[in-house]
Amino acid sequence: MTKMKSSLEQEDVCKIVIQWWKDLENRKADRANLRRCHDLSEVVFTPSYHYLWHQLSNLGFKNKRAVALLAGVLAHVKENDTNNTFAGQMAKTKDGSKPKVSELRFRRVLTIDEREELFIYLVRLIKLMNGNVNICNLANSIYWWNDITKKNWAFEYYDKLSN
Repeated sequence: MTKMKSSLEQEDVCKIVIQWWKDLENRKADRANLRRCHDLSEVVFTPSYHYLWHQLSNLGFKNKRAVALLAGVLAHVKENDTNNTFAGQMAKTKDGSKPKVSELRFRRVLTIDEREELFIYLVRLIKLMNGNVNICNLANSIYWWNDITKKNWAFEYYDKLSN
């Protein structure tokens, strides 16, 4: 019986997510299909989603909607930047004065509860960040999206913003 992992940031689980994301580079049509998805239902109809879900479900991650959100969002990531958390990366300044993601946009994402709406918003945020994000940290936040995740994001964003 598979033991449930508590975090998608654990090394073995993170390797699976990163490898899946890297493999999309070799399967450009699959990446393009995921990028064209407008909602989570469309993501579920892609073979790439099912491959990721199978890999993660074998490790105990069985939330299909969370994995669909993960697959749909990660298809928009261009570079894996592990220098900071995703929330910290949103607060990183473009030119020394303004964060990549404004405080207003950031507070807006923290009000989102539904994964469907979160999908649309996260894709926009990734585009604002030029596709450079911490994949494992983002994956963990997406899978475990709840009030605790939102509070952690707030701490990380404002901590980075004030530095």
